[in-house]
Amino acid sequence: MQNTARADLVQYRSEKYNSGWQLNVDNNIFKRYMKDRDYTGGIALSASGSRAQSGWLNIDPIRAWIFDNVDLGDKAETEIKKHSVQYGFVFITPDDVTAIQPILDDRPFASLFYISNTELTVHVGEGRAYRSSLTLGLLGLELAGEIQGGLHYITGSDEANGWDNQISADGEPTAMLTLSVQHDQSRANNYQISTHLEGNAGFSTDVNAGVNWRWGRLNTPWWSFNPSHHEYITSAATSVRGVVGSKPEFYIFAGANIKYRFYSSLLQGQFRDSVHTFSRDEIEQTLASGTVGATREFGDNLRISLFVRGVSPEIKGPNARNLWWASLVINRAW
Repeated sequence: MQNTARADLVQYRSEKYNSGWQLNVDNNIFKRYMKDRDYTGGIALSASGSRAQSGWLNIDPIRAWIFDNVDLGDKAETEIKKHSVQYGFVFITPDDVTAIQPILDDRPFASLFYISNTELTVHVGEGRAYRSSLTLGLLGLELAGEIQGGLHYITGSDEANGWDNQISADGEPTAMLTLSVQHDQSRANNYQISTHLEGNAGFSTDVNAGVNWRWGRLNTPWWSFNPSHHEYITSAATSVRGVVGSKPEFYIFAGANIKYRFYSSLLQGQFRDSVHTFSRDEIEQTLASGTVGATREFGDNLRISLFVRGVSPEIKGPNARNLWWASLVINRAW
């Protein structure tokens, strides 16, 4: 395998207009109770390449205006820059989705539809990669209930009746800024370890740190892999082709993250009144999460990943419980 700093520079320094796409599908019904609750699901589509900086439906100029003056190390050492844009939504519900009235000792219904632009800046020789992201979205859209209602009708599941009580019902704009740094901690050919530090400010305000590990047949660079970069659904990723002439990737992976959360609009609400919210004293500030999964490459740089993620309880009280969900990720690199 040629996954060295030199190989990174030769193959990845220039950015294609279209370097690929990624589809994320999350759902928690793999659990034995086979019902929607907590982070009940999400879907996101990401596009990567310089095209993520242009077009009518992207916010990269705003992201760049915010972060261009942030010191991300010596600009002379900036060797690789990649861009991506993600469009997606997440749905969150209490345990009993059939209740018409709000369940005040369980988490509220909540939804987020969003667009997020990310720039990845890699200092190859120093083994560091920075990510800056801007996310704009809408909380509380009626569309969330309509989508879940349609899915439940198709699958014969219980009707979800509580969406009129969701956070910021009828819609409210929201936003989040993210800045993180990832460090390469290994030089092996068949495994990679990296650590990261991250801060978020906005609809989720927190600081977090994590470690990621993968082992097997690897042909993509360490900086293209960071499953701990997530707020529920995995954040926008850069689609990267494997090293020229290498065999298809096939690896297992795991990650762990510790987060201190100052605020979450999906639990505490935002500016407009909501029927049911939690106070800061009623939510957990310290959260731990873990991820295990596998990735297999098929054909010409088509990768499919399956993984399970668990998160410690986000709320206090009798309904406090761990969150679990399964994810399918399809990534195509050009």
